Amino acid sequence: MRISVDIGFGFTKAVSEKGKEVSFPSVVARRIASMTGGALGYGQDDYLVTMDGQEFYVGDAGMVAGGSRTWEDQVAQNQNLKILVMTAIHVLLEDNAKVDLAVGLPMSFYIGQRKSIRDALSNLKADVVIGGKEKHIEIGSVFVFPQSAGVYYHALHNIDGTIKNQHLFNRQVGVIDPGYRTVDILYMARGRKGLLPREDLSGSEELGMNEAHKIVRIRTSQLVGGEADLLEVEKAILWYNYEFDFKGKTYNIRDICEQTYREHAGKIVAWVKQRWGDEIYNLHAIILGGGGGEALYSYMKESLPSLMKVDKPEFANAYGFLAAQALAMRVSDDAAAAKE
Repeated sequence: MRISVDIGFGFTKAVSEKGKEVSFPSVVARRIASMTGGALGYGQDDYLVTMDGQEFYVGDAGMVAGGSRTWEDQVAQNQNLKILVMTAIHVLLEDNAKVDLAVGLPMSFYIGQRKSIRDALSNLKADVVIGGKEKHIEIGSVFVFPQSAGVYYHALHNIDGTIKNQHLFNRQVGVIDPGYRTVDILYMARGRKGLLPREDLSGSEELGMNEAHKIVRIRTSQLVGGEADLLEVEKAILWYNYEFDFKGKTYNIRDICEQTYREHAGKIVAWVKQRWGDEIYNLHAIILGGGGGEALYSYMKESLPSLMKVDKPEFANAYGFLAAQALAMRVSDDAAAAKE
């Protein structure tokens, strides 16, 4: 079974070849002991995961349990990597089948770390229990792609690799992929024989949504007259319709978020324009995807008229990885057939 997992610093998103999706915060907390005997339930994005004899709270449950995101610059050394991947696969896997996995890395990490993350995940086996259901998970092949390339493939292809947007096919386009930690950009230049990425116009910058949330935290602290916790601010945005509780009072921080998102979108646009320079005028379209795509689109569109948002921008990389994987597997099969 083919499954892609977009292991974001903020959220883990995954899609199966049958189109089933899952998304949860990339937060893991060790479960030391149960104080409630399992009396408290878990919601759709809450997972109590048993793996290798250890128990973990993952996703929303991890946030509630005081877990943390791990941001090692060496992605393969991320202590939560395998837990997040296996949790996503367990939710999507229907039977005990071997998984052909597709994952992605931020553009700035891709060249130097694609081999290490492939090695870390290849031939991984584990018995994973979630919600009392045990599944034996075995990973076969591992395909690693740059995250912004996932957005590009999602815009042009279905998850089986077939073309879904003939209008964009073989056109010169740019990609902006605002994630939680980084913003990745990709410039696909049109040559005589097709499209190629221009490395000098592609890359990453630490302008992800976490930077915007830090500003929201500062402004929320000023509003409430105290020190607002960043994780609690994020919960207010994600779960509580912008309502932030502090010392017995409830504050609505929607206006703060909207103002901050507008300013943050401006920072990203300024960086993109500086990187692309006059080459921006040679693009047929600029494709926006990624976890911050929905929140920032309306503000970025004001300065980038050719900007188009892909369907389900938060899942864009996960869908795109599946499409790219399908194309890569097809090429491999054709090459093998040619040798016979």
